[in-house]
Amino acid sequence: MRRYSLLFALAILLLAAGVGYTYKLRWKKNRQTPVVTAPAIQVGQEASASSGWQYHKDNPETNKPMVWVDAQSFQATHDPSTFELHGLALKLFDKDAVHYTYVKSDKAQFDEGSGRLKSDGPVLIVMNVPREKEAADPAVASKYVQVHTTGVTYETKSGKAVTDKLASFVFPDGNGTAVGAEYDPTTKALHLKSQVALDWVGQGPAADKMHVETTDLVYKEAEQKIYLTPLAKLRRRTTTIQCNNAVVTLQDGRLHQIEGTAAVGSDDREDKHTAYAANNMTALFNEDGVLVNMVGDKNARVTTTQPDSKTTLTSDRADMRFATEVKQVAGQGKDDSVLHLVLADGHAIAVAEPTGAKPGGSVPDTRLLRSEHIELEMKPDGHDLQEIRTSSAAQLEFKPNQPGLPHRWVDASHLRVLYGAGSYVDAFLAWNAVTKTDKPAALVKDGKKANAGPSSAFTWSDTLTAKFQPNTNQVGSIDQVGNFRYEEGVRKASAKTAHLDQIANRMTLVSTAKVLDDTGSAFADQIVMSPNSGDMDATGHVVSTHAPDKNQKPGTSMLDDRQPMQAKADCMQTRENNSLIHYEGHAVMWQGANRTIANVIDIDRDAQTMHAKGNVVSELLDNKSDDKPGANQTSKNSGAEAPPVFTTVYAPEMFYRDDKRIADYTGGVKLTRNKMIITSKELQAFLSPKTDDHKDDSSLDHALALGSVTVFDQVAANRTRTSTSERGEYYTKDGKVVLKDGSPQMVDSYKGVTKGDQLTYYSDDDRLIVDGKGKNLAYTQMKIK
Repeated sequence: MRRYSLLFALAILLLAAGVGYTYKLRWKKNRQTPVVTAPAIQVGQEASASSGWQYHKDNPETNKPMVWVDAQSFQATHDPSTFELHGLALKLFDKDAVHYTYVKSDKAQFDEGSGRLKSDGPVLIVMNVPREKEAADPAVASKYVQVHTTGVTYETKSGKAVTDKLASFVFPDGNGTAVGAEYDPTTKALHLKSQVALDWVGQGPAADKMHVETTDLVYKEAEQKIYLTPLAKLRRRTTTIQCNNAVVTLQDGRLHQIEGTAAVGSDDREDKHTAYAANNMTALFNEDGVLVNMVGDKNARVTTTQPDSKTTLTSDRADMRFATEVKQVAGQGKDDSVLHLVLADGHAIAVAEPTGAKPGGSVPDTRLLRSEHIELEMKPDGHDLQEIRTSSAAQLEFKPNQPGLPHRWVDASHLRVLYGAGSYVDAFLAWNAVTKTDKPAALVKDGKKANAGPSSAFTWSDTLTAKFQPNTNQVGSIDQVGNFRYEEGVRKASAKTAHLDQIANRMTLVSTAKVLDDTGSAFADQIVMSPNSGDMDATGHVVSTHAPDKNQKPGTSMLDDRQPMQAKADCMQTRENNSLIHYEGHAVMWQGANRTIANVIDIDRDAQTMHAKGNVVSELLDNKSDDKPGANQTSKNSGAEAPPVFTTVYAPEMFYRDDKRIADYTGGVKLTRNKMIITSKELQAFLSPKTDDHKDDSSLDHALALGSVTVFDQVAANRTRTSTSERGEYYTKDGKVVLKDGSPQMVDSYKGVTKGDQLTYYSDDDRLIVDGKGKNLAYTQMKIK
């Protein structure tokens, strides 16, 4: 496309022909000016000269030629006012006589009364020929605009030229046709009445031509505008534009702009089809006639279809910008335009949907982007998307196309979608992001959906970056940074940053991570959790809380379900809906004042067991203080609250079963309570039953020590008892100690040594019972005071 003013050269050519005829037929009224070489003519006769018939007229003011007429013969008809010219050749000069328009016709008639000149036969018009060139030479004429038509009528009084016949025109860069044409020199308006078709080739190959079709064309030379009605169709290479009431604007003789209503267009390149439409459309061209901008206003739509995807953009207004690209054609560079950028404003929606399943039967999600302003940027070749972005609040929706997949939304202050190879999404970035995920309801065996699906999941963060699996348009991972929060039903989480592995369905919370639900909470430097199962791995300064089980009976010690269980550790793991809990590294677990310390602690809430390993320390608080004489009694008498009584057990390993209320300590055990210390290889701690009747009892009901048992009791400030045996029993209710097996012996620093088959003493009232059987008689060695 180079100069679209030539598309409508027919107007000027018709004007030139008419004016030429006018001057030709006025020679009788201007005999003083023209040069005439012709014999006298009688009515009904024909005259000719060997040199032909000529008529020349000059401008009387400038003496420059205005019109030259040559004819082979001139004849008057039976009507004295009608004349007929044969072999007519006319030159009509412009104002400065620098160029002229050449008209040639075999025969023309002039009615002097009406002032009309008419040629029913073929007419050739050659336009804007330099004065020194001879248009009668076909080689010269081929370099200028030529019009071929028939049935031309010219009105000498108005200067209007009209034909109802087929007119064809040829110019150096193209050609065209129309049926019926009219030119008014007063308004400088050309009217092509029907069946208008034009091919503008330019300097390139014929394949690059612009083809224009319309029913009615009006060219207003003064305005440099062309009006095409009611419907116009423009086609160039792979691009087609069709619209109503099109207006073409020229600038300095070049195509500048095309406007139209109810516009639709398309572009087909290789395996990509682009269609666009709008109530109003404007196309802009550069000085070389290359399309650089197309604007659709009101109900704008742009649709791109490729083998595996379809993208549709709708908005109130769409601004499509094209980049100029130099292509090599026949060894020469030629300018062309490719779509570079689309700006959509007002209720903009971009929908990207798959057109078929991927290998393996998977169907990617449909993506819907909503915003008041959306920008689509193409890759340099204009074939694939490079980026979609918004500068205002936006929502990106991922709508699944196959069962069992979640439905997702992302709301943001603004976002960007980046594309990789082809038109596959590589990543998207969102700011001030809020996400929502609806998980599908589980399917029952008969294929019907359950009554209700899981709760919606929400997240919030300052920024969000999603990475997609290569060539799938499926989300692979999501990173959310800055004030991250997560909420799904009763489950909540927060951290400075979060990473979601979509494939593994795993969320990683980093820095001041926190997770909580109706079963408890966890704080850590990092928490890795499964949103589906609730499984969790926490590391670094872990602090957790587990709510009591409301269905359990009230208790008084380990796994006391009246109070929340709290813990600290270097690491923590939860599995099976928080029923399995694993603590590791400086683990400390407590319920109220009851506490367990170990390197590793494992809890099975369903089985109601606890397993602690490595430097185990258990601290059990009695629900009431022992009613002992002495200090405690003094406290009661004085009205002061009695000090708490703790039972503390040290061991390498402990296993507790809540159904039996027994804690097994192994690997060398030490138990301390008040001023008593029990050591043994193993120890079983029997805790008080979980019943209302025992709500005021000690947490420790009794203990069984096995293997190398030693019981040390600080009776008074200056008195101790040290007992040894292979088996020892301790009952907290009355302070009773039973020693048996392995030659039990008690050394009392005040009373001496006692031996027997079984020794039983009561620490609360200082009673001692010694049993001797068979050869093992009781033995007492009293200490002399």
